[in-house]
Amino acid sequence: MPMAIEPALDERQLILQLKQGQLDAAGGLMDLHGESLMRYLHSILGSREAAEDAFQESWIKVMGKIDRFDDQMSFAPWLFRIARNVAYDALRRKRRWWPINTTRQTPKPNELDTEVADPTDFGHQVVARETIERLLKSLSPDFREVLFLRFFQDQSYEEIAEYCRLPLGTVKSRLKRGLDSLAKNLMKGDSHAQ
Repeated sequence: MPMAIEPALDERQLILQLKQGQLDAAGGLMDLHGESLMRYLHSILGSREAAEDAFQESWIKVMGKIDRFDDQMSFAPWLFRIARNVAYDALRRKRRWWPINTTRQTPKPNELDTEVADPTDFGHQVVARETIERLLKSLSPDFREVLFLRFFQDQSYEEIAEYCRLPLGTVKSRLKRGLDSLAKNLMKGDSHAQ
């Protein structure tokens, strides 16, 4: 039976192959990081289509900049920084071409269904997930990003600060303000339901 190779060793080998011009090595790196990167981009951009575009652009940039990657560093933070820059560039382009709605839309009654009668019931789990996604979309990308990394990717404050190139205090502040905004939006949904 063949011995399994540790993911870190596979990653280093794939990076070396990519640096040597073996573009198919990018597929292996995508296998290792693609799913979490896609979820991360979706958390910033709020739409699957925009996340897919940013995902492709991110990997193109990775392949173009792989020569500059320091092999002594961890690959994931470098990859996520590139993807973050791509996502925020996409948000800036979108703002440049689309009118910004400056009025905050309040949820309509029953729009935020927050009651889950039986947590084991699949239908209620789907409603709860949709509610969480709707609440997250109501936040700015800055807040969505740190909340996603903390609660869906289980990243530490320090890891978030490294990924986003933010001071630790800013990460903590955005997490608190994002959670406060989520709580307010959830309470608005509850008051409408009564």
